[in-house]
Amino acid sequence: MKSKLYLIIISLFISSILHASPVAGVSVISGNTERASAIAIILEQHILEILKKNSFNTIQPEIINRELNKFNCTEEKCILAFAVNADIDLVISGTVIDKKNSIIIKLRAYGINIPFNKRIINSYEVTIPMNVNINIREFSLISEEHAAGFLQKTLNVFLFPVNIIKYRNTLILADSLKINGKFNIYMKDQSGSILECGKADITEGILSVTNGNPEGDIFIFISFKDKSNEMHQYYSTRKRELVFEKTSFYDTLFILAITPFASASMPVSSPFLGYYMNNDWGGLGLWMMNAPPYLYMEARGLINSPSKLKSRNENISRDDKALNYFAWYMLCAGGMPLFIDSYTVNYLHKASYFTGDNQLLGNSATAALLSLTSNGAGHFYRGDRFWGYFYFHLNNILLYMTLREFSAPESYDEASDTYTKKNKNRNRQIAFCSVFALSKTVETLHAILKNENLSSGDVTDEYIIPSPLLTIDERGNPVYGFNVTLRF
Repeated sequence: MKSKLYLIIISLFISSILHASPVAGVSVISGNTERASAIAIILEQHILEILKKNSFNTIQPEIINRELNKFNCTEEKCILAFAVNADIDLVISGTVIDKKNSIIIKLRAYGINIPFNKRIINSYEVTIPMNVNINIREFSLISEEHAAGFLQKTLNVFLFPVNIIKYRNTLILADSLKINGKFNIYMKDQSGSILECGKADITEGILSVTNGNPEGDIFIFISFKDKSNEMHQYYSTRKRELVFEKTSFYDTLFILAITPFASASMPVSSPFLGYYMNNDWGGLGLWMMNAPPYLYMEARGLINSPSKLKSRNENISRDDKALNYFAWYMLCAGGMPLFIDSYTVNYLHKASYFTGDNQLLGNSATAALLSLTSNGAGHFYRGDRFWGYFYFHLNNILLYMTLREFSAPESYDEASDTYTKKNKNRNRQIAFCSVFALSKTVETLHAILKNENLSSGDVTDEYIIPSPLLTIDERGNPVYGFNVTLRF
């Protein structure tokens, strides 16, 4: 009796919905504080708006929740049974937990009809540190970002069944659905398992069977992978446009102009004005482990320069010259990567929350220039410390070895009071130049193609059901093999 009441009540609200499109509803997104409840409401609104833009019919949360509360239907099993009777295809629920210093958003998506049969298809949990001052605008944008991220992965695995009917000896899609493409045709056997029984080319909803002889209650599955990919591209591009100023070549020239001063000041400005002032203790620790060897080489190369060695009538080794050349590089440009790193991570963190002054960030031309002029700087500019330090060490070593091959040692002759230069190996020079040039090319292209990580939170738990999901029948028995993505 109760199930019939569910169906009658909800039908009043969805009578105008075309069943050719899947129906989605948000059952409950709750919050444990006033701030969390406000975020939950914003999340619901964004989820529904995004679904509407991606070919879903939606039911307002207040409508579903009012009817669920009437019958004290708050448990998952009861909500899913309600969705079955109400012809809802996708149900979304979740919680928002306010821990003062962070916000935890947990969202779940359930596929109601075949092939999911009321099972969870996507579970998403993200922790958002609240260490940046933000207002309602930023809260809304962050909520939209994570609603889109959750739905993008949900639609990547969601399948919507559409029945095939026979009309005047022609197979067409139910509800006059006009779609095009190649599709597999399925049927259900007596045990409830889903079996492939043919293939068809579909043009404007009319089927042309290319394989098999499907008969009886047959259907196809519509995938939303294209919608998922479009959504990912749209929201990632949109966020970059919102947080970064329009790129300008003059900004790149400005970075080039300040490079010598920034590089020279790096030993002092980076640890104190950069890492320390921004409370970036991880960055400071990495700086303390990686910078000292190069600062030592810089100091030694400047102190024991060839001119000072000549003033003392000492022999000048190949390493003495190479260290001096490398020291000037570190002074004028080589310190720029660590200078960039000490500030960029903090700026990108604020940008991920849609705040801060980010005029000089997000410029591919700047990333390319920094990679060309100083080793690893382009990746530090993108906020990637792993690749930044990788190229910082690799190309600094290659640069020093190349400079060493171009440095001819000089021996002092007391009898004539002159210096004699020794010959250099041209083949070794060409070999080291080639390797260094190749490495720099790879680094520069990598920096240009790489994007900044602008996520406003860390995904701490994620489960995505196997895709395609033709693996589970109504009894929960596996039909085909599958993969599961689990992140925690």
